[in-house]
Amino acid sequence: MILAFERGSPEWWRDVTPPPPPQPQDRRIEELFLKQCPPVFNGLGDPKEAETWVKALERLFDFLRFPDKDRLRCASFQLIESADLWWEARKKTITLGQLEWTTWEQFKTEFYNKYVPLNYRREKEVEFCNLRQGPMSVTDYDRLLCDMSKYAPEQVDTDEKMARKFRAGLRHEIRMALVRHGRLTYPESL
Repeated sequence: MILAFERGSPEWWRDVTPPPPPQPQDRRIEELFLKQCPPVFNGLGDPKEAETWVKALERLFDFLRFPDKDRLRCASFQLIESADLWWEARKKTITLGQLEWTTWEQFKTEFYNKYVPLNYRREKEVEFCNLRQGPMSVTDYDRLLCDMSKYAPEQVDTDEKMARKFRAGLRHEIRMALVRHGRLTYPESL
């Protein structure tokens, strides 16, 4: 307890309770995160690099079972150079309360809007919709189909839709061979 002088008060001295000391932040989360050698993102390069960075962090966060608040704190630490400057500027445009309650999903939305432009995502969605096997092997076609499905997840969010999309893009002779077998699941079609 600290005694403080209050000017103009009938009481010359009164008791003042100091605020509690700030709680030390648990650094175990950061230490655990940094031990995994997470990638950094500098804000330069093509949108694919930004997508790859987010995916790598999400895989790490899921593996470590990090809650939402720790994801944002750790991810923002991995922003360097231009990306760090962007995030610092962005934080200044929102209130402290909004920043405190910003979720990982909200951060990703902001991040994607900045580093994975909407026109890029739309072009990739069109590319996915028009994807055909062509001269690729079935394995390469399947790999590309799976990689690009993130641009139109609603088109492949069930096994039936994925099987239909997969079969539709196969070369004619392979597609016709599958027709004889009736409705197949995606793994059966593959």
